[in-house]
Amino acid sequence: MSVVIQLFSPVSWRIAWRYIRRHPTRRRVAFSTVVSVAGVALGVAALVVVMGVLDGLEHFITESVVSVDASLAVVPAGTGVVPDDPAFLETLKALPEVASAVPYVQGEAIARLPARNLEAGCLVRGVPPDVPLFPGIDSMVSWGSPALLDSDDGALVVMGLYLAEQFMHSSGDVVVFFPPRSLFSGNDRSARAVLSGAVETGLPSNDRNLAWVPISMAAGMFLPAGGFSGIQVTPVPGSGDDDAARAIRAVLPDSLQVLTWRERNPALAASMKLERLGSMAALLLITLVATFNIMGTVARSVVERRRDIAVIRSMGGSDSLVTGIFLWEGVFVGLTGACAGVVIGLLGCHLLSSTGLVTLPDVYSFHDNLPVRISPTSVAVAALAAVIMSVLSALVPAARAASLDPVTVLRK
Repeated sequence: MSVVIQLFSPVSWRIAWRYIRRHPTRRRVAFSTVVSVAGVALGVAALVVVMGVLDGLEHFITESVVSVDASLAVVPAGTGVVPDDPAFLETLKALPEVASAVPYVQGEAIARLPARNLEAGCLVRGVPPDVPLFPGIDSMVSWGSPALLDSDDGALVVMGLYLAEQFMHSSGDVVVFFPPRSLFSGNDRSARAVLSGAVETGLPSNDRNLAWVPISMAAGMFLPAGGFSGIQVTPVPGSGDDDAARAIRAVLPDSLQVLTWRERNPALAASMKLERLGSMAALLLITLVATFNIMGTVARSVVERRRDIAVIRSMGGSDSLVTGIFLWEGVFVGLTGACAGVVIGLLGCHLLSSTGLVTLPDVYSFHDNLPVRISPTSVAVAALAAVIMSVLSALVPAARAASLDPVTVLRK
């Protein structure tokens, strides 16, 4: 206990503060101290900026995926289908954690535009025509209408913007869809729909591949025996995906399961995680290298203040007091660098998100600038990591200072 008290006594940190502020001979801040603080500041600033950009991109991608695909989906646990059971659908909708539950049928098909002799592969998704394709659809319509039925109840198709571009935006023309079974068997399950509009979801993978049709049309192509491919579930605002999933699992039969959007898109989720881990590892290594400057700075301070250390020891100062002085030097350098780094990092985030200093490709039309999202927790973790590494870097020279023999030093 006495060791801890001496390490954190006012005497140790006051002496350390004096040592940091004044060089022993030139009476000004040592250049090595300035370099150490600058290294920590730049490392923390880089961490704050990169984490802000990664958080912003992850949030943007999550919103883009969830807006089209819903955050949760009830799907078959095996190779079957979700039964067309109105009572089960009403049970899902009645859960307090669920805002909406919309069945869908989807499958891959070749879309052909006979009028222009054009064709392209796509993912056809059939949804009920009496509900919006997805939340916020009105703000994402690039041209035409998001309706899936015309006034005579004829089938309409809405395409992603880049898929519609492959068909030259032929609004009003008939598009024929050929599912795989129509191509490799004698059963003709092709279907026709009139191109009515295009939407831009903000995620190029969706805008290049997705085509929405009435669910009855998709069922005739992919599930003629009945049933659904899945049920898209949107949690109520304020209810997390885990809470909603837990409530849904309580009413699911063994033949069905509920998956999050990350579980349904494992490649995308894994790439986002790997990108974050790689960036964090690289930047932490840079910050670690910067903190080694602190070891050099504190070690230099120990050499320059050998006589001071000897005097303190000869006056009854303990090993822990001497150790505390130089540990506090590491703390002060780390804190100063971390605070400066946070300020620089936040300023960099502001510049990236609002000034157009770095722009995204045209395919991300909803964000001309980098989508930056500041997380107070991430900023605090970056600053705390820098301070901890600074203190650890000061341990070796602080222990060396405590081991100096005052008699030997004063004799020289």
